[in-house]
Amino acid sequence: MDGVLFALRMLLVVALYAFLGALLWALLRECDSTSAPAAPTSRLTRLPGDEAESTSERCYAIRSAAWIGRDPNCLVHADDEFASARHAQVLWRAEDQAWWIEDNLSRNGTFVNGQPVMRSRLKDGDVIRVGRMQFKFESDGAAFS
Repeated sequence: MDGVLFALRMLLVVALYAFLGALLWALLRECDSTSAPAAPTSRLTRLPGDEAESTSERCYAIRSAAWIGRDPNCLVHADDEFASARHAQVLWRAEDQAWWIEDNLSRNGTFVNGQPVMRSRLKDGDVIRVGRMQFKFESDGAAFS
């Protein structure tokens, strides 16, 4: 009798592992088939400003998301005392197939084409102002209207 119980327990363990394996395989297949298309590359080009220390343009490539701010870890480093450490974020939203900018509750605000924004959809050619620095947004993708 002990041998039969042991065999039934082993059969139950094998069936449980087979079920979990099939479930994992199905979930992985679903994730592969519904993965969002990659974001088109975009660029932020720093526009020359009134400040005398830097009149050269600097271009930053953005592939999925980028922080703008004084923090040296930000992709777009804003060396400006009027910019917050993590002032704003430019990010791709797959559900909209569009680039957005979101202010990170900065003290001096984020501006798109001269208008203050908390969150705004970006279009090719938009001018973003963070502190006293301005950037032109350009997209390589055709997802913009």
